[in-house]
Amino acid sequence: MDLEALGSSPLGHLVPISGNDARFGEFEYFAFNPFPLPSDVNLSSQTWTAVAEASTALGKLDFACTQLPDPRLLIRPALWREALDTSALEGTHGALRDLLEAQLDGTQFLSPEITEIRAYERVALMAFDLVKSRPISRGFLCELQMELLKDADKPPRDLGRLRQDQVWIGASDRPIQEARFVPVPPDDRLKAALDEWERWVQNPLANLSPVLRAAVTHYQFETIHPFGDGNGRIGRLVVVLQLLRDGVLNHPALTVSPWFLRRRSDYQNHLLQVSCTGDWNPWVQFFCRAVQEQSGSLISNTGLLLDWLRDARTEVNDRRWSGAIHRLVEDLIEWPIVTVAAVAARYDVTTMNAARMVKHLVEIDVLKEMTGRSYGRIFGATKVIEIVERMSA
Repeated sequence: MDLEALGSSPLGHLVPISGNDARFGEFEYFAFNPFPLPSDVNLSSQTWTAVAEASTALGKLDFACTQLPDPRLLIRPALWREALDTSALEGTHGALRDLLEAQLDGTQFLSPEITEIRAYERVALMAFDLVKSRPISRGFLCELQMELLKDADKPPRDLGRLRQDQVWIGASDRPIQEARFVPVPPDDRLKAALDEWERWVQNPLANLSPVLRAAVTHYQFETIHPFGDGNGRIGRLVVVLQLLRDGVLNHPALTVSPWFLRRRSDYQNHLLQVSCTGDWNPWVQFFCRAVQEQSGSLISNTGLLLDWLRDARTEVNDRRWSGAIHRLVEDLIEWPIVTVAAVAARYDVTTMNAARMVKHLVEIDVLKEMTGRSYGRIFGATKVIEIVERMSA
């Protein structure tokens, strides 16, 4: 940790800490305790322009959602991409196909990685619903963290609570003295820092745009690092929750993790440099670029999904197929991997009729068999999956 830079930071101060590391023995070092967020942020004209452009991009994204026959056509695929990439930023990697197959009823033997990624998807959907009626608070975040990690192989001992142990950010096999960053100690100072963060989040400031507020609060949340695990995933989820609460978004379609994942080192460096220098400009510009480019990418890929849906509908109509096959086509954007049994159950049709529906869609290349087996076959709308794979600027 750069003790010289952090020791002279205008945004916080170093505090002495001591403890025992089971790997390296007792230690004495320093942690960074951030000051409460300011009521105003000094930015360059270039940064204010970036904030304005990101705000405009969010408006276009939200408008695109209102133009869809069902906003889930954008929200659900975007959430899959976010679930995969926010987990990848924390070192948990999974494939989109595995995540989608895991949603089939009766799927067994999920890998720990897919279990963790699905947990994020579940938590995000829960949070999107709860934030409609609840402010973003410490208790709210503790609930999300508990839900996120309750089924983990090694859940933290302070699950659903503020962390009880000193943590540091850096290589797992190196001592604290070689850490990249050491956040505030797990005592009253941690509680006070998060309480101040909560007050700032719940008190919209007229002179700060919601996009700027989201950038600033994301920095502060990650700097406080309030939980024993899950800080990155919860912190990036809060970006969307805050924009929903501030009224900039009406639909939770924004994803930032895919963009940050492609620029992981820059993302981590920008957050750290705010603490070292007190200069908000580089981080806010970086954050605004993520919002702007991801919004554009999501809008573009939504157009591709709608084009695919239009073409699939046309193929079905041209052949005058009737019945539940039309509903199946409509649902494939948010349910792009199916089995005959799953189709039969979802649309309350016989197995024979479900098999006929799937066979028809294979004939017109809407679905493709993905296993190469004669039994236990899985079918996928592969063009939909390909579009979702590209949902990153």
